[in-house]
Amino acid sequence: MSKTPNPRALDRDEADMVEQTKALAERSPAELRDLIGRLRARRDRVQRQIRTRVRAGESGPDAGAREKKALLTQAIARVADEMDRRKSGGATATATDNLREAVRRKAESPTWTGPDDRTADLGPSETPNTKIAPSGALHAEGMRAAISRSTGAR
Repeated sequence: MSKTPNPRALDRDEADMVEQTKALAERSPAELRDLIGRLRARRDRVQRQIRTRVRAGESGPDAGAREKKALLTQAIARVADEMDRRKSGGATATATDNLREAVRRKAESPTWTGPDDRTADLGPSETPNTKIAPSGALHAEGMRAAISRSTGAR
């Protein structure tokens, strides 16, 4: 593919759309969406033509269709970049910029030192009535309670 675009590769409508992508600053977001949709439709049509020719086994110079696809793809990339630039508000923050900002905010904020009062953990609280056996005890101290719950007195 040559470095200078072949003006014959594109038809009049496609050439007009490609020219529109070179001045995107004055376009509205709706116009950009419409333009990128039309460009993608044309690119997909050319791609289908290329695939159909390959499947049919037609061998021959297919450079015109491939060059047309490349020009349309470049135009789509220009419009997509402009849409991304507008979406991000013009600010291109990188991961390192975000990391620097996070480190700066962390340095400004005071570190957490823990609770003000330090109380010892005394463990679980005592059961209210310590004279009876725990509910699941099956030894001598809990035998009577377990039997009465399960079958009744012996």
